[in-house]
Amino acid sequence: MTGLGQLAERLAELPQQSRPVILAVDVGEPATRVRRFLAREFADRPPPFPILIDEDRAAMKAWKVAFLPTSYVLDAGHAVRAEAAGPVDWTDARALAVLDSLLAEAPPRAALDLPTLTLPALPENSGSKQQ
Repeated sequence: MTGLGQLAERLAELPQQSRPVILAVDVGEPATRVRRFLAREFADRPPPFPILIDEDRAAMKAWKVAFLPTSYVLDAGHAVRAEAAGPVDWTDARALAVLDSLLAEAPPRAALDLPTLTLPALPENSGSKQQ
C-alpha cells in the first residue's frame, strides 16, 4: 500500500481535471479484516484513495482477473490503457514512465483503438493465480 500511497501523492499534484483516480480493490477477504489492515496501514489518516471490498469476488469476475494482484490504468473514457498481472512498484521509474506517457496523451476519443501498455511487474512475483 505504501507504493499506492506515494502514487496518490504524486497524482495529487496534477490539475484536478486531468488527475487519474486510484481505486484499490480487496478481493475475497471479510470487511472486518480489511478494515483492521487499513487501520494499521493508515493509522493517523484515511487512505488517500477509495478501496472496494469485493468479498464475493463479483468485481474480480466482472473484470476477468486471473491473478492477484492485478492492476489496470484506465483513461478518462474508462478504457484500459495499461495493465499488470502481479505486484507493481509504483515508485519504479519504468512504471512512472508508463503513467507519464499516458498522462501526456491527448484526451481519449472513443473511436480510437488505442494499444494497451504493460506495466512492469516486480521480478520476485509474489502474486497468486486465481481459480
